[in-house]
Amino acid sequence: MKHAIGAAHHQKTELTKKIIPGAFILMWSSGAIFVELGLRYADPFIFLFLRLLLSAFIFWGVVLYMKTELPATWREWGYVLFTGICMQAGYQIFYFLALDNHLSPGVLAILLGAQPIITAIASKNHRQPLQWIGLFFGIIGLMLVVADSILISTVTIAGLASALLSLFSITIGTLLQKNIQISQPSNLAIQYGGAALLLFLFVLLFDQSLNWAPLFAVSLGWMVLVISAGATFMFYHMVQKGNLTNVTSLLYAVPPVTAVFDYLIFGHRLEMISILGMMLIMIGLFLVNKEGRLV
Repeated sequence: MKHAIGAAHHQKTELTKKIIPGAFILMWSSGAIFVELGLRYADPFIFLFLRLLLSAFIFWGVVLYMKTELPATWREWGYVLFTGICMQAGYQIFYFLALDNHLSPGVLAILLGAQPIITAIASKNHRQPLQWIGLFFGIIGLMLVVADSILISTVTIAGLASALLSLFSITIGTLLQKNIQISQPSNLAIQYGGAALLLFLFVLLFDQSLNWAPLFAVSLGWMVLVISAGATFMFYHMVQKGNLTNVTSLLYAVPPVTAVFDYLIFGHRLEMISILGMMLIMIGLFLVNKEGRLV
């Protein structure tokens, strides 16, 4: 009986490990689409502030209900808050600004797809030669897509600069996140709360407009419930439990999926060179994760 229960638990665990990465890719890929929709009705800072504030309320509610542990020292509090400034404020601010400066969701996802190679170089995880080949396949694919976007003038200087700063912020934040060991509800509650306070200052400093249209409410709800409470929680869980290089390499799969969403919803088409680049990205993702552990 105990053996049967143990076997069933093992099968359930293995199934969960397979489902989480795929669900994360689909959910994370949808983020840029709903941000672009929301930005049609709200300026970036007020949109992001509302998202972070509502996300903070959700996770602080979970913390209070479950009585999850909080950082034990001021130094730990500072570390979690700083990580949140990178992951939630810095990354999101420049992410929203890139889209607000007319960078398409597909191209933004592709530029952010450079994170795995940067993380691999910066982290101390041991990598096999096959993983390095996969990482470089991925970066070559990204370069092809970016070159194609620049040639057809779909990338503005402001949009490109914002995307690169967003990439820098999430890379630093991911490396810091690996060292946080408190429960994820507490971690996210602190990070969202600190980032929301910072965004509130931006809202006060810059004139922000907001139109509570139904599509904006849908966009805001999606970003809070699906991206903040769902995809971000999954990403943090995988970063804490898995190999950092393998986890971040999942972001290679985001650009193709976002590009499909982008085309279906906004009609932004990709040329053949971009499609070739995305094929290299997918090959790179397969090679990086062939023998690696994700969760």
